[in-house]
Amino acid sequence: MRRWSTALVVVAVAALAVFAAADALRGDGQPRDAASVPPTTRERAPTLRETLRGQGVSGQILYSDQDCILHSLLLPQMVDEVVRRENGAGAFHYCRFGVGGGRILDEGDVPSPNGRSIARCRGRHIAVWRTETGAAVRSIRGCVPAWHPDGHLTYARDEQVLEDERVLYSRAELHRLARRHPNIAGLGRGIPFYVHVLDLAWLDRLRLAMSLEVRIRGVEPQHFVVLVDGDRMLAMVADFSGPIRDLVVSPARSFLADDRGTVVTKQGRSYPLLEGVPRPTTVAFSPDEGWLAVATGVSVYLVGTPRNLGRVIQVPVPAQDLVWELGGPTIDTTTTAR
Repeated sequence: MRRWSTALVVVAVAALAVFAAADALRGDGQPRDAASVPPTTRERAPTLRETLRGQGVSGQILYSDQDCILHSLLLPQMVDEVVRRENGAGAFHYCRFGVGGGRILDEGDVPSPNGRSIARCRGRHIAVWRTETGAAVRSIRGCVPAWHPDGHLTYARDEQVLEDERVLYSRAELHRLARRHPNIAGLGRGIPFYVHVLDLAWLDRLRLAMSLEVRIRGVEPQHFVVLVDGDRMLAMVADFSGPIRDLVVSPARSFLADDRGTVVTKQGRSYPLLEGVPRPTTVAFSPDEGWLAVATGVSVYLVGTPRNLGRVIQVPVPAQDLVWELGGPTIDTTTTAR
């Protein structure tokens, strides 16, 4: 049987060869040109620049690298340059920094909406000074300064949130908010606890975000972010991995993000960082609010906000800290260090 099988295969192969030759000579009597058969091609994957351009990603990212040297990264061109001093001699060294009024700021400096003043917490007091001259304006007992869009300064003192010495949220109101947390809701009324404000940020003229830490004797501290509009709590985002110290507002004040990468809308809906994206060292919104830049120390991940949900682009720059500005001329390299 094996011999018959072999013979049949040979005959079949020979027959196919004859048919193929006949087909090649069919038509005009000339053999068919093999080059006329369209080759199969594999589609080329887009480059990073093509991806950024195709997704409409643009602007200038200022970032500090692993050696705390400041860089300027232009998108979508991916032009990366070291930021140098005014005379061009020597690079800027910042591990953590900010930007305001077109200037590079030290970590913790909070510029006013018009960029004319800067506030910074020092110990238990807030120092306020003029951006241009460095002249002191005032000193306020309190910490975690945040400017209201109308230019008034908001801050925390003890268990209160104030604005220019006017109480916005009293101790009782902060405790009421804290009891909305699932781990505190069932706490007995006789058990004391302390509410510590870690950061403040105005999402707009009415909505205030607060990062809170609740300390209970003998119990691990509870950390969460609340978004409030007067007496109404619009959102609560709990985090069980530690304190949330930085709240970031998008340029047009449509979104809020915490330093874990969770984005919150003005309506109070929250979107945690996508699975697979490493924990951030810092975050920043794109100028058009379509992306959240997540710095991890190894790469920057551009994660889509609710306007681009589910999209992620990895940019291989080792950013420790970053801000995202509109594209254009290099930022003024005059600092406001005090």
